[in-house]
Amino acid sequence: MKLAAFSTSLITGLLLSATSHALVITPENNGTNLANTILGSGITVSNVSYTGANGASGSFTGGNSSGLDIDKGIVLSSGKAATAGGTNNTTSATTDNGAVGYAPLTLLAGADTHDATVLGFDFEFDGGLGGDLFFNFIFGSEEYLEWVNKGFNDVFGFFVDGVNTALIPGTSTPISVDNINTTTNSSLFVDNTGGTYSTQMDGFTKSMQINLKGLSAGKHTMEFAIADTGDYILDSWIFIEAESFSNEPTTDVPEPGSLILFGLGLLGLGFVRSRK
Repeated sequence: MKLAAFSTSLITGLLLSATSHALVITPENNGTNLANTILGSGITVSNVSYTGANGASGSFTGGNSSGLDIDKGIVLSSGKAATAGGTNNTTSATTDNGAVGYAPLTLLAGADTHDATVLGFDFEFDGGLGGDLFFNFIFGSEEYLEWVNKGFNDVFGFFVDGVNTALIPGTSTPISVDNINTTTNSSLFVDNTGGTYSTQMDGFTKSMQINLKGLSAGKHTMEFAIADTGDYILDSWIFIEAESFSNEPTTDVPEPGSLILFGLGLLGLGFVRSRK
């Protein structure tokens, strides 16, 4: 049986000292503030919405000194955003928010989702023209490594006009615990089960870049969403770089983590998660 090793109250207490570590996460549930943090050049956003439990999202600094390829930005979680801070002193950091899931993520996962956090807004390119969309991100999870290929995949998606763009570079395969790890697409993965880096996450991806070419003029919709799948435990996170949601790429994304994801295609993950 998959069990949480720590209670919510204990983990919350441990993380009160997170500011003493390199990765500093400040809780933030205001959708407009979150959207403005990642907004870069050439794009205007409007009609911002946010759904998530108290503390499930925030802003962060000090990513580079903690082993992340992104230094600052926002983080959305299926538990508590701040849990990703500190050091890796447990393989089972978790917060059960008791929150509902999100239908598009349920479709991707092929199983019920819970504890969803969703940041959405409309965006359009300045000047009334079409353009290219870029943003940079990292995915991390406590599901690593003990739950790889065991059906416990938390799910996330980046939905542009309703289509998921969170795909492994050059493929139509959604990014997930099973699809990026020490044995599959390992060049994209950072193993932190030994606590090498100053973050609670047991594993995380290298920095990747979404690049959508030739979007039309007018308003488009954007949703960043993450959730637990099948149960409410073991947190996962998506980190989105500050000022990278832009009509041109940022120049400070480290290599080889800087990758371009082309194309749109709403595909199911095909994983069914069940409590064992």
